[in-house]
Amino acid sequence: MQIKTISVHKYHEYLDTVHEKEFLQSDYQGVKFSQRGWEVEYIEAIKDGKTVAFSMIACMPLMKVFKYCYIPRGFFMDYHSKEDVISFTSSLKEYLKKKNVIYAEIDPCIEFVQRDKDGNIVENGYDNKDVVENLKAAGFLHLPMKPGYDISKECRWISVLDLKGKTKEEIFKEFSYQTRQDIRTYEKYCVKTRVLNEDQLDVLDEMEKETSERQDFEAMSLDFYKDLYHFYGKSHIETVLSYLDLDAYAIKMQSEFDKTSKDIEKTKAFLEANPGNVKKEKRLKTDEEYYNSLQKKLSHIEELKQEYGKEIPLACCLFVKYGHQIVYLVGSSNYEHRVFRGPYAIQWKMIQEAIDEGYDLYNFYGISGYFNKGEEGFGVFDYKRGYNAVVREYIGNFILPCKPFIFKIYNNLKHIY
Repeated sequence: MQIKTISVHKYHEYLDTVHEKEFLQSDYQGVKFSQRGWEVEYIEAIKDGKTVAFSMIACMPLMKVFKYCYIPRGFFMDYHSKEDVISFTSSLKEYLKKKNVIYAEIDPCIEFVQRDKDGNIVENGYDNKDVVENLKAAGFLHLPMKPGYDISKECRWISVLDLKGKTKEEIFKEFSYQTRQDIRTYEKYCVKTRVLNEDQLDVLDEMEKETSERQDFEAMSLDFYKDLYHFYGKSHIETVLSYLDLDAYAIKMQSEFDKTSKDIEKTKAFLEANPGNVKKEKRLKTDEEYYNSLQKKLSHIEELKQEYGKEIPLACCLFVKYGHQIVYLVGSSNYEHRVFRGPYAIQWKMIQEAIDEGYDLYNFYGISGYFNKGEEGFGVFDYKRGYNAVVREYIGNFILPCKPFIFKIYNNLKHIY
């Protein structure tokens, strides 16, 4: 099998023929790698005059003299063809060895076994265990497949919502009862959304830092967000803010207050003429309780206006639009005002947008791989499950030693495998 380099234009043409592709495999990501000091190439493998594999490969210096190669989300080929996988891997190994690469790493976006929304393995479902065996037979070393977050790797566990062939109404009905109620709650509170431009990314940055401190994770930098716009462009990146419109909220609550006040007067008048009516007495008690709660809300709104002005930022999320899917990449929220359900406003807006724009998949992205209450990351998983998102477990990371002796020495030092 012959490996040769191709132009970025040719690589882009090949990508256009692939339905299942990730934004990390894009030529936009290739440019980003190049700008960050990686040596990027695009290659294809030819067998009997036909292209059987193609890929972006990115190399960076390792121990000054040598190199490390990363193939983001794996190469494109038929992984089920053991013969082609072995032949391609052999050729790739020789190609990289000439570039002084010690080892290459791949993390294919290929599911291991089929799982449902609760994370359970689907009985008689599909699996790709043969792909793992084919890669191992070709000389790849399979890193341990463990649950939990690993910020040094791309997500191995994700949640995805299949939109293909479904209407907004059908998708909404498949949400959990609680998720539907949370969506109705933000609508009741007059929560709105708007798309931010690149100059407003400090809103996301500040909110993400606050969220990371609260939930104890490492936040991305403002430069990371700006880079996404720079390398992917506005057509592929969208940042959305949800906020409480205090004027609209006040108008709605005042309307409810006025209506409830009139209802109370009518009920009192009825009871004066018809004392002892149990049903009306209960209704009066309920309305008076609601009246008091509305009074408190109106008073609270005025306090909020004094502190925030006309609106309160509730949540901010960044999305990547690429290929057949929209990816929910970064999300943050205002914990103090969580009662207004800001994150739900953004997710429902973007799910509807994905349907309108013809995307097949809404990718909620990373979860921990733990599915029981109290375990690491359960809250994030449970939140995404509420939208009827199904769990996907990828086959993991694989290492291909290209210079076995040097790799053994390096591995003894770094313990990468």
